[in-house]
Amino acid sequence: MAHTRLSLRNIDFILVTALLLICAVGLFSIKSATHNDLHPLDNFRKQTVGVGIGLILMMYVAASEYEQLLRRWVPYAYPIIVGVLLLLVLPKLGAHIAHSSHGAQRWINIGPIQLQPSEFTKLIIICSLSLYVTDHIETIGTWATLLKSFAHVGVPMLLIAKQPDLGTALVLLAVWFGVVTVAGAKAKHLWILLGTGLMLFGAIWQFGNVGPLHILKPYQKQRLEVFLNPNSDTRDTGYHIKQSQIAIGGGELRGQGYMSGLQSNGKFIPEQHTDFIFTIIGEEGGFVASCAVLVLFFIVLQRGLLAIVECEDTLGRLLAGGIVSMLAFHTIVNTGMTLGIMPVVGVPLPCVSYGLSNLLVTMVSIGFLLSIGSRKLRLVF
Repeated sequence: MAHTRLSLRNIDFILVTALLLICAVGLFSIKSATHNDLHPLDNFRKQTVGVGIGLILMMYVAASEYEQLLRRWVPYAYPIIVGVLLLLVLPKLGAHIAHSSHGAQRWINIGPIQLQPSEFTKLIIICSLSLYVTDHIETIGTWATLLKSFAHVGVPMLLIAKQPDLGTALVLLAVWFGVVTVAGAKAKHLWILLGTGLMLFGAIWQFGNVGPLHILKPYQKQRLEVFLNPNSDTRDTGYHIKQSQIAIGGGELRGQGYMSGLQSNGKFIPEQHTDFIFTIIGEEGGFVASCAVLVLFFIVLQRGLLAIVECEDTLGRLLAGGIVSMLAFHTIVNTGMTLGIMPVVGVPLPCVSYGLSNLLVTMVSIGFLLSIGSRKLRLVF
């Protein structure tokens, strides 16, 4: 069975169009969210350059055979993983190479550029986990293989959570669940692991800040408590949620107009160009614009699910499963936390929130989906 290279007629134009529209929404939203800043166009320009670079990387991956592309790097798998783990540790080493925000050290400085290693970790973990499960697909129904597959995400999850970055750590968990579910892991095994995880979380909730553990930071615990009772702390931890709900509610049906949002112009919404950028869309574009954006994300996820269903290659299905799980988690949790129906865990809205690391990872991931989705059209018997 041979394969030809990707041609224009094999490209999933529905997926590409939805992605480009999402990127456009992101650029306009970032410009609106920062137009009152001291340097209003800085983030907009950086994100625009990032979109351009991301498109080049996306089309390169889309035009490649994903299996050849991944297995070409198998001999370097361990050095790459070790390198990623070191990058996750680097932000803890000092201010001269690290950038911190709100007490979290998640970025490393490379000249004028700030990179977030945990973002790139997600894509590397998706690839390595998919390769591992593919090579052990016959035994995925056993405890041994299932637990070994979890080891691929376990150590990075702990390092990322320690930064602290609970949101990205949970993304890795969602990726693992998506990959092993598509692979055919037994439901009873997953339910047992879920129950064990909930009991462990309960123990951490009660004792995580006792002695040397310090697993759950006080502000993370406070965020979860505010999620359960939004009115318990409206001046501090609950401030984000309240202001976000006010902004989105103020948009009503058609919104207050581009760059005319009262909450956004008044800077009442913290991190309004990153984690809470959906409030800009809701306030300025109203219910209509919010639904339109959600429909675009639904199209992206639907095309990813279609790739899983139609791809006859195990590696392709698992890779698509991990990518769809990552994108779904980001979309649901980010929009949910701005509406107050999800806890605030700090995950960006893909290709909309400002952030070059997440933007590039998302667009490369879409490139893999394009490559997987076109495989069925490139089969030559």
